[in-house]
Amino acid sequence: MPATTISLLDADPDLGENMSPEARETAIRLIRVRTFRVQKGAWTPGGIDHGAMGLLLLEGLMVRTLRIGRVSSAEIVGPSDILRPWEVGLLPSVVPAPTDWRVLEAAQVALLDRRATELIGRWPELCVATGGRLLRRARSLAYLMAAQHFIRVEDRLLATLWHLASMWGRVTLQGTVVPFRLTHEMLASMIGAQRPTTTTAIRSLVRQERLARDERRHYVLLGRAPDWQRESMPVIEPEV
Repeated sequence: MPATTISLLDADPDLGENMSPEARETAIRLIRVRTFRVQKGAWTPGGIDHGAMGLLLLEGLMVRTLRIGRVSSAEIVGPSDILRPWEVGLLPSVVPAPTDWRVLEAAQVALLDRRATELIGRWPELCVATGGRLLRRARSLAYLMAAQHFIRVEDRLLATLWHLASMWGRVTLQGTVVPFRLTHEMLASMIGAQRPTTTTAIRSLVRQERLARDERRHYVLLGRAPDWQRESMPVIEPEV
């Protein structure tokens, strides 16, 4: 796939938001990265220099699916996430857990190679910003794991969709749009439910006028986000 070279901070200005104007201008000039287009469909990332920080997703949407036996868990990654898909042995386990990647919407990724990683290391603000992107994915997964403890699948689904909306959604006159086409199967994998149960939950939320679809088949969240701290939601309690 042909590569284009661009300035990292021009492509993702938020990474440099805490830098001084002088440092930012220098970093814009020096830190240039190669970008690639990745088309929809199954994706097998190639090997990469382990001195590289990773791949910065600039546009598009991907899903990472991890399988343990007959069950699976899906993680959505979107713009501004940093991926290290070639790292497959970070968690030692006696239980095989194969992982695969699929591009849901054509993506543009920037390669934070060894040179870019070395240059990022010159500025503590950039190191913190890129590290924060990796930490954000971990905290996002922790949130989704907590949401799976709601007993009602409708509650799991709302918590998950509002979380995705907080990351990448946009507010419209109709409601808050989650700007991706998510299948029932994919949502089921994210919330720890069976696909037929997830379909039933979606229909229930539509009847309650808490969820809709727009002309592009994107989910639209209606009204305000639930206040999970105040609402009495049945959850799966741990045994003592």
